[in-house]
Amino acid sequence: MRKAIADVKIDEIEKLVKELINEGADPVQVLEEGITKGLYDLGDKFEKRKVFIPDLIKVSKTVTKCIDGIIKEALPKEKAKIPKKIVIGTMTSQHNIGKNLVSLFLTINGFEVHDIGEGCSPWDFYENAQKIGADMIAVSCVFMPALTKFAELIDILKQLKVRDKYKILVGGAVTTKQWAEEVGADGWAKDAADAVKVAKELLGLK
Repeated sequence: MRKAIADVKIDEIEKLVKELINEGADPVQVLEEGITKGLYDLGDKFEKRKVFIPDLIKVSKTVTKCIDGIIKEALPKEKAKIPKKIVIGTMTSQHNIGKNLVSLFLTINGFEVHDIGEGCSPWDFYENAQKIGADMIAVSCVFMPALTKFAELIDILKQLKVRDKYKILVGGAVTTKQWAEEVGADGWAKDAADAVKVAKELLGLK
């Protein structure tokens, strides 16, 4: 399945996901070892110009369909709840597969996740965090303009004197750990599994 995703074999992806789940594979492992790694392989090929934006869009739609229609149904229904609220969204961009994976992984691990979607502004993150009494704001930055908007979010929180209320987690294709530290984020995650680890560390959870 990982190879099918990286090779943009659309017809095979959903078929393989169904086969794995029907054969009793761990849905979390399907997400981590198949979908997540396949998407990173695809991203590497995109950087080398071996695949193109239409390929990314087709794979994203197919993977999202598989997650929503097959994998979520196979996940354990009873989870140990963590009394921490996280607002998550994609800054400015409409691309959402990475954010969706992080949102799902955080939910699987028991966090109360409020996904505000894509194309979000800095103010959207602030308003929703205030509304639900969030403990953390998690931001996906996919393209370069989002970096400036993320810096605006940090400034807004400081100006309104609420910066200390929230732990700020950021990640995405155009981000780096060094940039995240320089701009004032509390944490940076390289992928969905890492996002869970960093979120727990920032919120004082084991």
